[in-house]
Amino acid sequence: MIFPKMAKLPRDVLDELVERFKKSHLESWTFDDHTAWLRQKGHPIPRAIIHKFCQDLRKIKFENPDGADIVGIYLQRVAESKKLL
Repeated sequence: MIFPKMAKLPRDVLDELVERFKKSHLESWTFDDHTAWLRQKGHPIPRAIIHKFCQDLRKIKFENPDGADIVGIYLQRVAESKKLL
């Protein structure tokens, strides 16, 4: 479920990526577009990992419909999963 590679990205990049996810349907952006955007920013993340990250965020948002900081929750879960290893 957790992909720590995404958690290694700077928080501002993760927040901007989430905003891009929200606008994807309006801008007709695909996961390939997000992959290219991250690559341009110097973060070569595979498309499959970006897709899984988006799925994880959707699940977190569903579990926390009150407008919680979904990126913060994701990062917290990654940190907690590392403690289990």
